[in-house]
Amino acid sequence: MAPFRFRLEQVRLYRKQLEEQAMQALAQAVAHRNALKEHIAALHEALTEQHVRLSRVEALEAAERWLTQNYISGIKKDLQSAEIALEEAENAVDRCRIDLVQKAKERGLLDTLKEKQAAKHLQLEHQQEQRNYDETATLRYKSVAV
Repeated sequence: MAPFRFRLEQVRLYRKQLEEQAMQALAQAVAHRNALKEHIAALHEALTEQHVRLSRVEALEAAERWLTQNYISGIKKDLQSAEIALEEAENAVDRCRIDLVQKAKERGLLDTLKEKQAAKHLQLEHQQEQRNYDETATLRYKSVAV
């Protein structure tokens, strides 16, 4: 009997490739989200430093106080923008994760089909072997009996 050949192997390999691409997209989305989190943490730290600096009233002149207040408002705007970007990045991570799960399911279906077809092929192969053994035994028995 011919060796097992899965007819949808090219489709299975293509779906596996799509799954790997989805994994890479998820990894990039997670890396981007983590970078935004670090950026937000740095902005919070800078904001805290400037508030501490501003709280030392006697140490600042009017011009320095005005610059510090403007710097704080700039940091707050940057922080708002970064938080919006973080929310979008979280959504992108969720979309990538859902896409990856879908791609894995699609590939998994073909893997399951391949396994079932391989098992069926193996069973048919064993049945054919058994028929050959039975036929050989029958022929030997007939030649000995004659």
